[in-house]
Parts: sequence; C-alpha cells; structure tokens
Amino acid sequence: MHFLLNHPDLRQDIVDTLKMRQHDTDENVRYEVVTAIVTTARRDFDIVSSSEDLLTFVKERTLDKKFKIRKEALTGLAMIYKNHLNDEDCPQATKKAVTWIKDKILHGYYMTSLDDRVLVERLLNTSLVPYTLGPEERMKKLYHLFGTINDHATKAFIELQKTTLVVRNAVRDWTELHRKPTENAKEIQSKIISLSRFLPDPLKAQEFLVKFSKNIVEDPKILSAMELLSKPDVSCKECLVATTVVLRKLGNPVMTNLYYNNIKILLERATSCLIDSQAIPILISYVDDCLNHGNLIDELGLHPGTAGERGLKLLVMLSYVYPCHFMQQSSIQALLKMLTIEDEIVAPLVFSVLSFLGKYRPLGEVFKEEMKQLVPICQDMIEKGTPKQAKQAIRCLYKNLGDSYTIEVMDENSENGVRTVDLFVDILDKVKMNLTPDSPNYRTAIIALGHIAYNMPNKFPAVIKNTVSRKIVKELLIKETEESYQYKKDWVFEEDLPNEVRCKMEGMKMMARWLLGLKAHKESAQKTFRMLNAVIVNKGDLLQSDKMSKQEMAWMRLSAGCAMLKICEQKGVGDQYSPEQFYNLSRLLIDEVPEVREIFANKLHKGLGRNLPNKCLPLDFMGFYALGGLEEEKKLKSMLRTYMNADIARRREYAKNLILGTGGLSTEKALAQLPNFLPDFMLVFAIPVLTHTPAYTSNEAVDELLVMRACLWFILEPLLTQPSDSFSSLFFKEMIDQMKNCKDALNPDDENTNNVSALDLNGDENTNNVSALDLNGDENTNNVSALDLNGDENTNNVSALDLNGDENTNNVSALDLNGDENTNNVSALDLNGDENTNNVSALDLNG
Repeated sequence: MHFLLNHPDLRQDIVDTLKMRQHDTDENVRYEVVTAIVTTARRDFDIVSSSEDLLTFVKERTLDKKFKIRKEALTGLAMIYKNHLNDEDCPQATKKAVTWIKDKILHGYYMTSLDDRVLVERLLNTSLVPYTLGPEERMKKLYHLFGTINDHATKAFIELQKTTLVVRNAVRDWTELHRKPTENAKEIQSKIISLSRFLPDPLKAQEFLVKFSKNIVEDPKILSAMELLSKPDVSCKECLVATTVVLRKLGNPVMTNLYYNNIKILLERATSCLIDSQAIPILISYVDDCLNHGNLIDELGLHPGTAGERGLKLLVMLSYVYPCHFMQQSSIQALLKMLTIEDEIVAPLVFSVLSFLGKYRPLGEVFKEEMKQLVPICQDMIEKGTPKQAKQAIRCLYKNLGDSYTIEVMDENSENGVRTVDLFVDILDKVKMNLTPDSPNYRTAIIALGHIAYNMPNKFPAVIKNTVSRKIVKELLIKETEESYQYKKDWVFEEDLPNEVRCKMEGMKMMARWLLGLKAHKESAQKTFRMLNAVIVNKGDLLQSDKMSKQEMAWMRLSAGCAMLKICEQKGVGDQYSPEQFYNLSRLLIDEVPEVREIFANKLHKGLGRNLPNKCLPLDFMGFYALGGLEEEKKLKSMLRTYMNADIARRREYAKNLILGTGGLSTEKALAQLPNFLPDFMLVFAIPVLTHTPAYTSNEAVDELLVMRACLWFILEPLLTQPSDSFSSLFFKEMIDQMKNCKDALNPDDENTNNVSALDLNGDENTNNVSALDLNGDENTNNVSALDLNGDENTNNVSALDLNGDENTNNVSALDLNGDENTNNVSALDLNGDENTNNVSALDLNG
C-alpha cells in the first residue's frame, strides 16, 4: 500500500508482485494483498481505478476459500461501487468495474456459508442501495441495481428478499409470544431453535437468544421496539429508530461483545430499511416513466428495451415481500393505468402484482371502485388476450374477488339499481365458446379453462369434467394430426411449433391443473395417467399416425412427462400411477433427444425442491437420478449431478430441522416422517428403475452389469462421500439386505428382473453376481470384500466371499484392478445356489 501511494515509478512492479502473491498458499499473504489494494483505494482511488489488474485481483479473491479474505474483497468492491457510482469523471476502468461489481457482490449469496449471506445482505443495504438516502434517491439506486444486474445476480437478489421475509415473520411470531411468556414458554424455546438457524453459529446463537428473550420479558421498551420493527407496515424511519433502541440495551458495540453482534445480525436480517409505503409510489412512478420511454431511462443508465419489463419484475417481487406497502389508492390506480399500455408483456406482470396484493388482502374488500375498473379489463384479457394474459387475469380475479367470486354492477332494472353478478359463470361460458380449433383464441381458452379448474375446482365440477372429456380429450388430444411440418434443425423451440401441436401440449397441461385442483379424484387421475403414459410409450404420437415430425413428437412426450410430474406433486391424485407408468416416465431421462433430457431433468429438479415437504414430488422420483449414470454428454451429466446434490442437501437439511423440533412435530412423529424425506432411501427406488431400462437385459451380461454399477455409483457417491451427521453404513447394508427379499412389482415372476444382484462397487467384473457389500468393509462380521471409497488397491484386492461361507465359492482369485484379463477371467459363482444371497429384486413401489 505504501509503495503504491508514494512510489509511482514502482507501481507496475508492485502490481506484478501482487499478481503472483494473490494465489499464495499462505492465507495471510492473500489477505494482505487484498487489504493493500482496498486500503489504497480508500486513500487514493485514482491509483486503483487506473489499473484494471488491481481490481481483477480483488475480484478473484471474492471466491477465496477463507471467509475473512472474501469479506475483505467484497467489502472493498462495495466501497468502490458506493463512492464512485455517480462520479462522471471516474476512469474507464472504474466504469467497467461498476458493471460487474454489483453482480459479483450478489453472487456471494450463492456461497454455502451463512456468513457470506449475512455479509451480502449488509452490503446491499449499506453500499449497493444505501438505506441512509432519501426515498427518491434510494428508489433510483434500487431500480438501477435491479435493472442492470445479470440473471444469476437477479435470482440471488430475489432469494435475499424472500429470506428477509421469512426471518421477519419468524421474529414477529417469536416476539408475540413474549406478551404471555409463562404460558408460551415451550413455544418460545421452539422458536429460538428455529431462529438460531438464521445466525452463523446456531448453538451459540441459541444461548444469546435465550438471554435476549429474558431481556424482552424484563424490559417493556425492548418488547415494544421489537413489535414495531417486525410489523409488516413499519416505515424505514420507524424501523431504524426501533433497531437503535434495542441495540442500546445490549451493551457496548465491540467485537468482543458476541451477544450484541448476534442480535444485531438477527435485526439486520429481519428489518426493512429500504422499502416502505412512502417508497413504493415513487418506484411505481419511475417504472411507469420507463414504460412510456421517458427520460429516466437515460438518467438511470438502463437499457431502453428492457427497462420497463425489469421495473415491473421488481414490483412483482416487492409485492410478494411487502404487499402492505402497496395498499394505497394512489398505487392501485397507478397500476391500473399501466394496463392501458399496448405492450403484451405489461398486463401479465401487473396482474401478478395485483394477485400478490389480493393474497394479502382482496382488493374487492378494500378498493371497490378500483376493482370495478379492473374486472372488465380482466374479462377482456381472458377472452381475447394472450395465454399469459389470460392466465394471470384469472388468477388476479380469483385472489381479489374474495370467496364469493361476485361483484356488484349497476342495473337500472333492479330495485336498488345494483345487481350482484357471478363473474366466473360468464367467463366460463365465453371460454367454452372459444374451445374450437377454428377460434383464433383456441390456445388461450384451453389455458384459461385449466386455471379456472385449478383455482375453483368445486365451483364447476360437472361442467369442467364434461368439457375436459369432450373438448380436450376427444376433440383435441385424440384427434388425428394434419400433415407434418418439415424442419431444418433436429430441435425447434416451442414457439416454432404449429398451433395444433402447441394446443395439444396445453391440453395435457390443462388436465394436470384440473387434477391438481381436484386433489382427491382418483378415477380421473388414473384415466389421465393412462393417456399421458400412452403418449410417452408411443414416442409422442398418441394415434401412431406417422404424420408428426420427430421434433413435434419429442415435444409431445416431453409435455406428457412434465404433466405427469406436476400431477405427482399433489397427494391423492399423484399417488395413482402404476409401476409401469413410473418406469416409462423415468425413460425420458434417457430419451434420444438431448433437449428432452435436459428440460425433463430441470422439471424433475424443480418438482423435488418445490415447497418441501407438502407440495413437492415424493422421494420415489429421486431414484430417477440413477439414470444419470447412462448420460453420455458431459454437460448434461454434470447438470444432473448438480441437481441431485442440491436435492440431497435440501432434504437432509429439512430432516435435520425436523429432528431438532423446528417443524413443530414431536420427536416420535418426526422420526416416523424421516423415511419420506431422507435421500438415502433413493437407492430403494433407483434399483427398480435401473432394472427396467433398455440398458439392462440380463443379469449374466457382464457389460450391462458394469453399466448398472456405474449408475448406482452415480447416486451413491454423494450419499457416501458427503455423509450427513446421522450417516451409518450399517443402514445401507440393512436396506440392501431387505431389498434382496423383494420382488418386482411389475413382473413379480420374472427371474431375470428379480435376479439383479447388488453390484460390487469395488470394480470386480466377476463378482457382480454376489451379495451386497458391507459398506463398513468389516470382513469378520459379514465375510464380504471391503469397500475402499478412496480406491486403495491394497484394500480392494480382496476376493468376493460367499455369505454362506461356502469354501468352493470363496476360492475365487482377487481382482486385478489394472484390468489383467488373465486375473479377472474367473467367475464368482455361488455353488450353493442360495437365492437369498444372490437375488436382489426390484422394490414393489406399492408397498
């Protein structure tokens, strides 16, 4: 730092030295490199800004393995962004840096450490969008930030806001219990365990939260301040004042005061210091100006083509997190005014904002006059708008009309001059009129019908069932396709498909939404599963007319598979699939078209992670990931592995919280629920999925067994090499031993299917037909070859022993891991023919 500041002639030499030392193995050296550059930037920024290399060094250290180095790098970048964002005279290197600094800071939210997330949240409020600014300037900074960050940073920003909402709700619920601390003692302790998960060291945090809880009970001022800052409609100014009141009661703000620092982190994560009822109308006016191509686009440095859309997406996100701040007449009227803009992307996003507001409090109860203006706009969009407009318009009306689904309209013939109208009766009639192939709004009508059925399943049950049977199934899905289109590419985007095919795809989605709304109509679910399964089995050409192109068939079977996944998320109707349909659905992960595999894998991952545990795919579908071992494309295989690891981590985290009692269940009930969530049980479903793939035909084909072993290792590797706190290798051995006594649910008498042995994961080609390995590698207990997860040849060169102790079987040579044919060419046979030893059958998925 000293040389950079005071010796201009040596700066290039210093830069070269820093470049080498930033990758030093000593973390203190790397830390000093970052500190030197950041300190220089604080004292004389021109030195740093004139050299892109120095900024690049700091950028690279944001991914350092040590948190203190990452923290110093991110803090330094945030300081640069804050101090020089509006400096028109700053060097070109700084202007380039500003474009990636905000992205780099928000990318830190993807780090697994909670310290990183807390740091990013703090930098957002202090540097990216400083909370000390006035509402007008603060909203400009926020709009500029959201309008210019990349997609990954956008996802991080949205996740950050959702986390703030979760923490704030948890703090509010916990604070309310302190009004009656004696009666709510157990609930308070349970909430403390939940809140500790939002702090860097949960065990230590619990101690501090217990102490803080006592302070809340003893000091009414702290209780009042906590209630104020956790209120949904609190203003930014009130929030800051309440936070200051609480922190003053916690002692001196020094690093050694861990109690103060932990409670400060909790308050920072729970408070709303950027958005309030004063800021929202200002932001709405800025978005409206950008939608009308005003001067604000240039002032904020936004792209003219995306400025309005990005602003609307920001409003959608904020309406989900802060709906109470939108509940002002001026804000609602400004949003309705946006619906007059002739741009098809505007209406769906505005409807989304209004839907989130209606979820908080129906607009029909609060703003009746504005609701009367909204209704005809929604009706028109449902009848003549685009599919997205119709979808969001129905959802908007459903959320804002209340439980009656009615609205009062002027009528001169009635006694009071007012008549109550059931809107959705009229809307459904218009939708049914458009359910003809000749209608220009055919696809819009199909989508509208699906969302009416999903949101109001009990309002028109008979009408919708008959409509599905006649209009969707008979007149659409089983109608023979006209002559096929010819495409130049092997894969086309959905927008390039003919309207007839797209309507059929939407028809399958419509049936899925209908069943999701019904929730428990088993007969309809079984019929739908049979039809969707037929689409998959027939490669997308349901009638086998040979008139559909390969591209259209690929989209059809993909849509059928995605519809089945969607139905399976709902308990009741989602449990009605048969084993055969389950196996056929899994084959989309090994489809001949790479794009089908990629899109289906993405839908599978989203389904497994959505709203765990109630509205997600059951554990059965984790077994599909075993087919990732058959994937030949490196990119897709890596994607599947990433998805699988994320789903395993998410379910393990949920199971851990369940056991700790944060789920509100007793220990006994929590333990009973574990088999439904623990990812370790995915092995039970993976083996039967593998036995029904085309890659497996016989348990005597060594090449096929090697492929099956690779598939099993694909899912076992994250389960074994990244074990959870409750990991037990004996658990896997016991599970595999029980699976050996099961028979296949689809073909219980098929010996070829039932004689699938547990594969020798050590790599012995000739011991694949012996029983499961003891994952502890304990030879004395199980007489099975040891499994060395590290690949130690000395450990792995052990013969595969017969579990029955038959000497004739045990005289098999050790495996040569180097692939020596002379060594490996000995078969590992069970001369006793013991079926209990050798037969591992596929699990009966029906129990």
